[in-house]
Amino acid sequence: MTLAISIPWEAVLGLKTLIVLAIIPAGALILGYVFLLKMMSHMQSRLGPMDAGGFHGWYQLIGDGLKFVQKEDIIPAKADRKVFALAPAIVVISTFLIFVVIPVGPGNMVVADLDVGIFYALAVSSLSVIGVLMAGWASANKFALLGAIRAAAQLIAYELPLLLAVVGVAIQAGSLNLQKIVEAKQTGE
Repeated sequence: MTLAISIPWEAVLGLKTLIVLAIIPAGALILGYVFLLKMMSHMQSRLGPMDAGGFHGWYQLIGDGLKFVQKEDIIPAKADRKVFALAPAIVVISTFLIFVVIPVGPGNMVVADLDVGIFYALAVSSLSVIGVLMAGWASANKFALLGAIRAAAQLIAYELPLLLAVVGVAIQAGSLNLQKIVEAKQTGE
């Protein structure tokens, strides 16, 4: 199918990026709200989330949203404020950057079709370790630093089995490009 207008590649890339940045948080919010709040409150017979006005407590979402907006950002007194505030952003950004190479459909339904997409995804997912270490170090608390080191060690330890699992898939497909791996899976090669 050909469009009647020609769209520059920058606009297409920007549009794909905006779609990824909108769908992922919206999906997480909807799933978190429907599953964690509604289904769990029905299973536990919790009256608050089920009866807070409207049908099955739909006003609870408004109350939770207002509560979230009013939350205070607490930073320890002796902490390095800039690094402490930047640490969660590093973790979130590394998570979003993984979705850049994940294909969501046939053809060009991917933000960036990289030949080394698996290497990119593994490298970007490892950036979250830096964010965890930044938060522990910037807090100026030795116990928080020890916890951050332990969490970073655990994250790194989980990356080795992940890498070994991905290597088998890449060898079977004969490519490191995620789009080609999906196509190989469809054809059964």
